Amino acid sequence: MRIVCISDTHSLHPMMGYDLPEGDVLIHSGDCTNKGQRQDVENFVHWFMDQKYDTKIFVAGNHDFAFEEHRYPHHKGDYEWYYNLMNEENLSQSNVTYLEDNQLIIESPEFSRPIKFWGSPWQPEFYNWAFNLPRLGEDLQKYWSMIPEDTDVLITHGPPHGCRDFVSNWRQGDMNVGCELLAFHVERVKPLLHVFGHIHGAYGGMYKNDTLFVNAAICTEQYIPSNKPIIVELKEYDGEIVATYVEE
Repeated sequence: MRIVCISDTHSLHPMMGYDLPEGDVLIHSGDCTNKGQRQDVENFVHWFMDQKYDTKIFVAGNHDFAFEEHRYPHHKGDYEWYYNLMNEENLSQSNVTYLEDNQLIIESPEFSRPIKFWGSPWQPEFYNWAFNLPRLGEDLQKYWSMIPEDTDVLITHGPPHGCRDFVSNWRQGDMNVGCELLAFHVERVKPLLHVFGHIHGAYGGMYKNDTLFVNAAICTEQYIPSNKPIIVELKEYDGEIVATYVEE
């Protein structure tokens, strides 16, 4: 199974510096828009639906306000367009799945068992953007506790603490800003692959404790969409499934 990973396109997907490579599954791990406004959401979703993959999966990020705000009572009536666009029947016609604390299972003849994907948009609070929750708080713990222990591919918007989450800027200094609670639950679950974005400057991949971590941010820290999509191969060898970072 060839998985193509992207994230943090911020409505700049038509201007990406690289074409999307061929693959079986396309994953976008959030911040598909800049502020989650209707036109930006519609443009992204229609573009995503048009991509030529057997399965397309995405989660929301902290810039994607519409994906969170549509549920609030004081926005009642403002998001009819969202429900028309994002309903499962509409998305499924183009093999698109939006994950928000739920699972997608793919059965493939390549593998002796199904491959299980879990997606979630939450991240520790940062300037009160979308899907923000207090760092080390009970709400984050609740959402990360929902991740099933048999998850093969975990998709979150933000990184776990210590994995492709380093920042160096005037606002925060030099530090790892990933979620400590997410790191704990990744260690509990031990997925084959964990795809995220959020921290543009930490783009790239790394292996830790038999998990491949991929920060797939397409935009740089200067919001230039010049990073390459990251390719991961899932293959089974003698009953064991392995995730491999593919250099192209």
